[in-house]
Amino acid sequence: MDEHMKRRLDKQRKLFSQLGITLDALTIHEKEFNTKLRGYDAEEVDTFLDSVIKDYERFYATIADLMDKWQEQQIELRELKDKAKAPEPIPAPIVRGIDPLDLEDIILKLESNVRQLKDRLPRSEGYL
Repeated sequence: MDEHMKRRLDKQRKLFSQLGITLDALTIHEKEFNTKLRGYDAEEVDTFLDSVIKDYERFYATIADLMDKWQEQQIELRELKDKAKAPEPIPAPIVRGIDPLDLEDIILKLESNVRQLKDRLPRSEGYL
């Protein structure tokens, strides 16, 4: 048996063990039955067991594929949850040629100027 097939069967055995499945393709293939005078036809039994092995291989491929897809979805779900938790950064205002820090200074100066203008206005006129 080549190395690739051994690794594949080991992975299959491990997965089936996790799922509580006791038979795998190699176990079925290597099973020997005693013969008796009125026993079953050995070739017929082997042919049937070969079809059982093929089904096991299909089951394994399907289960492995579904588990891979499930793991991918779990990763995607985790990423979406993390993305939903993280607040989006507030974009800086787009003002060409003015640095955001300079903009803050300008706003503070404007607020100061507005306060000074309010103080200069006559209070009796009811402007503010």
